Amino acid sequence: MISAWTKNLSSQDDQDKFKRHLLSSRVILERLQELLDEEKNSLDAAEISPKIFDSPNWDYRCAYGNGFKAALKMVSNLIYIDPKEYNGRQPIQ
Repeated sequence: MISAWTKNLSSQDDQDKFKRHLLSSRVILERLQELLDEEKNSLDAAEISPKIFDSPNWDYRCAYGNGFKAALKMVSNLIYIDPKEYNGRQPIQ
């Protein structure tokens, strides 16, 4: 488990309790990962579309997209508590 989930929890009992709650939320986390994957796929498709150059601010759009993908990757990495539990899927690269 990624230590970021429990780093601000003071007692071992609080950490253990939180870990149990987190692990019991696996279905919700898997669905969240599916939504993040859809969002990333949408960004990837827009990134290679020639229509992006129709905007005079295309460079700002690219920078925004890159920042958004970085945020998606960060959240995706948090979701994968134990990658073996997610049926061979991988976090956003």
